[in-house]
Amino acid sequence: MLEKWPAWLLIAIGVAAFAYLWRQARLADAAQGWPSVAGRVESSALDWRQRRGGDNSDAREYRALLAYRYEVAGQRHLSTQRRIPEPGFSSNRALAEQIIQRYPAGATVQVYYNPARPQQACLEIGVHWSVRAGQLIALLFIAAGAMLLRG
Repeated sequence: MLEKWPAWLLIAIGVAAFAYLWRQARLADAAQGWPSVAGRVESSALDWRQRRGGDNSDAREYRALLAYRYEVAGQRHLSTQRRIPEPGFSSNRALAEQIIQRYPAGATVQVYYNPARPQQACLEIGVHWSVRAGQLIALLFIAAGAMLLRG
């Protein structure tokens, strides 16, 4: 049984990743039916970090940092979530800059909010292709683990 631990690890990682992405996809799907209100972008900036990896390069990864305010039923809310799930860092600086240009500080934006939890909101609705790609990769982990178990 101990010799099968890599297979079980692959399966566990695949199942956990698929479950997480499934929940995120369901929430992103649900957001398409959320009501919307006008909001205001409070800040919009380019964030970066050194790329992680063993090559010790000076490569950077980028993301757009947004913060926006909106009001639901007299309650003011602040959110930083552009989409569900929130994209992380990318090596594509131009993409991050395009997002910043699309949502400049001071701009009026349409904010989609969860009517059951108005503090949960996003600016862009729909399931992003990367969620589906992640689910496919998670299924490949599960399949690889199952193949290793069969030996």
